[in-house]
Amino acid sequence: MTTPSEFHAFIVRIWWEPDLTRPNGRPLWRGRVQHAASGRTRVFQSLNELVEFIQEQTGRLEGANRG
Repeated sequence: MTTPSEFHAFIVRIWWEPDLTRPNGRPLWRGRVQHAASGRTRVFQSLNELVEFIQEQTGRLEGANRG
């Protein structure tokens, strides 16, 4: 985990896999996120995975003083 900072930038790419579907028949979406400052990346298939990566890079922001 990095030191908390006021600002972070991420590049998020999301695409649909046209030849793949989930068991319920819905299309399979995938994504890739990159932390701009460190260059670290992760491929994800859910919003939870995306949020987890962002929290790893920024630290948990719950309860942070924003005043």
